[in-house]
Amino acid sequence: MTRRTKGTTGLARSENRAWDDVYARDAWIESVPGINKGGAPVIKGTRITAHAVEARLSHGDSLDEIAAENPDLPCEAFEAAVLFAKAHPLRG
Repeated sequence: MTRRTKGTTGLARSENRAWDDVYARDAWIESVPGINKGGAPVIKGTRITAHAVEARLSHGDSLDEIAAENPDLPCEAFEAAVLFAKAHPLRG
């Protein structure tokens, strides 16, 4: 059994966080140059970029609020976007 804890982002994480992040990335995040927002990482099947989700959180929105605006997507998709954006910050 894997113990889950709250990380610094407030997201539920298991003890094997690196594998959680890889699974979440593969399950929810894609980047297709020339198709999705110029190759920016997006939540699969949407035009919602990972960095847009992170920006909304940094400006005071909650994951629950963002997920409520997109009822067809589970909260895990937005959690994956935040983790991806934090691990791959924008340059410039």
